[in-house]
Amino acid sequence: MNAENTINLLKVNGYPFELKENQIIIKLACKFFLKLYFENDHIVKEDNVLKTYNWLTNGKSLKSATKIGFIGFSIYILFLALWYILDPSFFSSGGEIFFIVFAPLVLYPFIEFWYYNNRLSKIKKLLNLI
Repeated sequence: MNAENTINLLKVNGYPFELKENQIIIKLACKFFLKLYFENDHIVKEDNVLKTYNWLTNGKSLKSATKIGFIGFSIYILFLALWYILDPSFFSSGGEIFFIVFAPLVLYPFIEFWYYNNRLSKIKKLLNLI
């Protein structure tokens, strides 16, 4: 697909985008972008980029940022499990409430990945990149 057709499809469907020299940057969410690189009026490369305030995941793809976040949460949960094993009175002192509050934080990277991945697949289907 050439650059003009891509721009027209994005305008018709209302997706915000930026034109740079040889690339189109499509803004899928406030911190998630799809970059399409063009050479000779054809798409050569596509990158999905996540811009965050976290230095570990800034500029990474959605999949790698989710993996890094999950590994970080897994390490944190490991320490909580060790705390529970070493201190059995943890749950009697309000540990259940802590886990109820902590569970959405653990699920957040998966929900974010699912949402952004759905938006990304819709764009790729629209532009015939899949």
